[in-house]
Amino acid sequence: MSLKISKIIRFLLSIKSILFINLLIRFKKIFNKNLKVIFFYFPVKSYQDNILELIDVIKKEKNIEVILGYNLGSSNEVKNYEKAFFLNLGYLKFIKQIDIFLSSYVVYDFPDAVNKIYINHDIYDTPMVDVEKEKNLIKTLKKCNYIFLSSEIAISALHNKINYHSDDIIDKKKPLLINTGYLKLDHVHEKLKNNELDEDSILLAPTLSSMLVDFNLDEYLDPIIKEILDNNDFKIIYRPHPVDKVNPKKSLAINSIYEKYKNNKNFSFDHNTSYIESYKKSKILITDFSGTAYTYAFSKLKPIIFFSKNENNLINSNFNDLYFFKDRLRVGKIVQNIDNLNEEICSVDKNIEFYSNQINLLRSERIKFFKNSIEQNILSLKKILNVKKK
Repeated sequence: MSLKISKIIRFLLSIKSILFINLLIRFKKIFNKNLKVIFFYFPVKSYQDNILELIDVIKKEKNIEVILGYNLGSSNEVKNYEKAFFLNLGYLKFIKQIDIFLSSYVVYDFPDAVNKIYINHDIYDTPMVDVEKEKNLIKTLKKCNYIFLSSEIAISALHNKINYHSDDIIDKKKPLLINTGYLKLDHVHEKLKNNELDEDSILLAPTLSSMLVDFNLDEYLDPIIKEILDNNDFKIIYRPHPVDKVNPKKSLAINSIYEKYKNNKNFSFDHNTSYIESYKKSKILITDFSGTAYTYAFSKLKPIIFFSKNENNLINSNFNDLYFFKDRLRVGKIVQNIDNLNEEICSVDKNIEFYSNQINLLRSERIKFFKNSIEQNILSLKKILNVKKK
């Protein structure tokens, strides 16, 4: 199918969805004056099961109608769900009479909604974007009425960024930041609870290759994999960042690594949208500053090795004020070069129980609503909608 025909089809599907969604909302509200409509939009391909779990619970609430929107990227995860409609991002503005618009990824176009909510998908105060892009991101987030966050440190970090990029400290456009716990952590923890697979691998999961290039480990991916495979005691699972996999130039580099090591029995390549199986099979995670670090640590109580190629500059930067970096030694180790990587992996491997205890303590300190995030999200949504408890 040609690109032109594909665009026409997506356009026609979007128009059809706009008409159907608006008619559905109007029809429902005519017959139920108390009805509230929540519209979830999924703008990117990613693991969505934790959000879909929340949706399943919301649907049980009286006087709440839930509608889902997806595009080409997120279609496989959402398209078969009840009341899910194909809708290109640019057409959101044509959807009317929504009480809450909600997305767990930042969108730059919004429908006509009474309340706009962004569920932040980071567990910590992880750097969100490069510094030069931060102002535009905050400008977009300020269009939201509410932002749901995982922890008090995440709230504090975003609050500071919003104030920094606001002309007036008493800016009425600032969204309300609410601690609702971390849906992804609770979901993953439950999935891993009865894990029966052998935890015999090292999981390598870098952040986006274009993110903070002075600090990320992208240029060291191949050397890290080679170094680990040179020690026959270790197996490695390489899981590229999901956005890199759909980047034409970067996907070539990823495929090159796969082709180089695919015949090595100790090498595995994780191309799945879900990271659950990789989590299950691994006992240590290697990353740079991906938010998956603390999701992994807190869901498995297993340690992290942070590969930091430019640690001295990082320590002297503003990033060092973030708890993401302050807490690294509480969940694992920091490694600055390839030469002693295997030695550090062995050291961490021998002390997993020690790290598990440390991580458990940190989790209780940082995550207020651990195993209670769905309830907190529902309570906040109902409060926003002014819906009484059953």
